[in-house]
Amino acid sequence: MHHSPPHSIAESRLLSFAKTPEKPQESAESPADYEILAKPSYSALKFRLNTGQEIHAESGAILAAGGSPEIRGTMKGGVLGALKRSILTSESFFVTTIKAREDGTELYLAPRAVGDVECIPLTGEDYIVQGGSFLASEPGITTDTHFSGWKGFVSGEGIFMIRASGSGNMFVSSFGGILKKDLKAGEKFVVDNGHIVAFPASMPYAIERMGEGLTGMVTTGEGLACAFTGPGTIYLQSRNLRTFAEQLNPFLRAPERGQGASNILGQVFGG
Repeated sequence: MHHSPPHSIAESRLLSFAKTPEKPQESAESPADYEILAKPSYSALKFRLNTGQEIHAESGAILAAGGSPEIRGTMKGGVLGALKRSILTSESFFVTTIKAREDGTELYLAPRAVGDVECIPLTGEDYIVQGGSFLASEPGITTDTHFSGWKGFVSGEGIFMIRASGSGNMFVSSFGGILKKDLKAGEKFVVDNGHIVAFPASMPYAIERMGEGLTGMVTTGEGLACAFTGPGTIYLQSRNLRTFAEQLNPFLRAPERGQGASNILGQVFGG
């Protein structure tokens, strides 16, 4: 019987390199493939999900989807957690979970306001997000209400905001474009409270006046602001929803003035 001569060490190495490498299997825990479209004014968020991958999104954020994904509404943190989230932070009572049933599932999300979308990668550092700015996240991120205390009340940010923690990508939305500001250690940066989107939970900040005294606040139109101290990255929005609403007030239809039952019934039923 003829026996083939044994391969040399060099030949064995060449044969091992010649083997076709196996394609790694993408697990449900791997980062989701995403793209932010139509930046910065009318942004939408597009995902391309593989089987088993899922995204958690704000209720009502789904713009379109392909591949018949599994979509369900859940109460994060149970009934109490959902109530806290809805009442205290202006976020939805239910969180929508979208899970792909097949590879290549496309998912489109859109924020409520006209504006931008930005990805904030979390690697163990907590972030504070303004109420109404959270759009979506990967499953490795958890959100809860954050009590900002007296500083939040005085600055106009709101007493309660959202605290995001864990690892993965979080997506936030804004009114207007999103600006990213990186602060060095000890660097100070003052932001009008109506323009804050998100900032690291570890970043200290104080409440300051934008103008000099009460007269300066009145004459400049500026009020209280948040003075942050680095290091860290702050995400800002280029427009202020509160001041935009004030601009619209003169154009809103005033209720008709009059007396009698017909006028009262008209106001009740929207006439």
